[in-house]
Amino acid sequence: MSEMKQLAVKPVMAYFRQGVALQYLGRHADALAAFASGLAQDPKSLQLLVGMVEAAMKSPMRDSLEPTYQQLQKMKLDKSPFVVVSVVGQELLTAGHHGASVVVLEAALKIGTCSLKLRGSVFSALSSAYWSLGNTEKSTGYMQQDLDVAKTLGDQTGECRAHGNLGSAFFSKGNYREALTNHRHQLVLAMKLKDREAASSALSSLGHVYTAIGDYPNALASHKQCVLLAKQSKDELSEARELGNMGAVYIAMGDFENAVQCHEQHLKIAKDLGNKREEARAYSNLGSAYHYRRNFDKAMSYHNYVLELAQELMEKAIEMRAYAGLGHAARCMQDLERAKQYHEQQLGIAEDLKDRAAEGRASSNLGKDSIACKIPVQCHELEIAGVAHYFL
Repeated sequence: MSEMKQLAVKPVMAYFRQGVALQYLGRHADALAAFASGLAQDPKSLQLLVGMVEAAMKSPMRDSLEPTYQQLQKMKLDKSPFVVVSVVGQELLTAGHHGASVVVLEAALKIGTCSLKLRGSVFSALSSAYWSLGNTEKSTGYMQQDLDVAKTLGDQTGECRAHGNLGSAFFSKGNYREALTNHRHQLVLAMKLKDREAASSALSSLGHVYTAIGDYPNALASHKQCVLLAKQSKDELSEARELGNMGAVYIAMGDFENAVQCHEQHLKIAKDLGNKREEARAYSNLGSAYHYRRNFDKAMSYHNYVLELAQELMEKAIEMRAYAGLGHAARCMQDLERAKQYHEQQLGIAEDLKDRAAEGRASSNLGKDSIACKIPVQCHELEIAGVAHYFL
């Protein structure tokens, strides 16, 4: 019997030793994950709990974590393994340690709690962590559990948030029917709660879903409502972005004049705010609009503005978008050598950023450049269908 107890203790102590060693190596997030994994097996281990708290307080997260821990002490929750582990897991998530946060938060669920509300907060955090890791299946599963908890508790604010998250997840997977359903629920709840920010988020998301399914009148109506809400809230940045979204819908509808008017309003607000990133976005959208109009010289001039702003801001992602736009315009002007150079620069930045999706787009552009060399007459047809993907 005593041998069995010793065998049961060994793995838990191994986690403790691992945590101490990782902490010594400066791998603070991994150390916290090790302590949490041990507590998931033995929640009553005071040694593991104390080790975890000490490791957290010696980590770069101390400044943000210490006030929360002091509150837990006042509430006499600092000895609750579930509470301590879940708090550390959410701090890891905030700090961007997504892999470690998943290990810690799932350990908290294994430890367990009678509080539905606390469990719901862990579900919500896990959905965010898995989303950041690109695991949409796991993320969606935890979003659904978060929603179920909110409904059980009658927490309409939590329910509204969960529907918004689920809508975004389904949209990313191309499941537009479920995306619409969830964002509509989000909007209804936001209106009940008189939460203008949540209502604006729901309307904007609905606009994107309607655009994706080709329902442009509803897309336009949704984004227009967002503009009105932004004006009422005096949120000029949101107003500017929604004007950009309206411009994109007008382009899809073939209404060039209204599209340019929206993008120029977007640009004016961005300049008034002194927001150069938003200014770059507006110039990029204007370039896209003139590309659709086949005024490639004008499109090129706007994409050059984007490039200048990107280099001023030292923002590689924006610079990459500028080279994509310049390459599209150059190809449609039959300047295929220059198009290739621009797209090679786009690919180089994508590789530096380790952005696999962007690498794929840049490689596709270079492939189209090669096709255009062989069949130049088809260059315009190749590009018009895909240009919005890069600029909106």
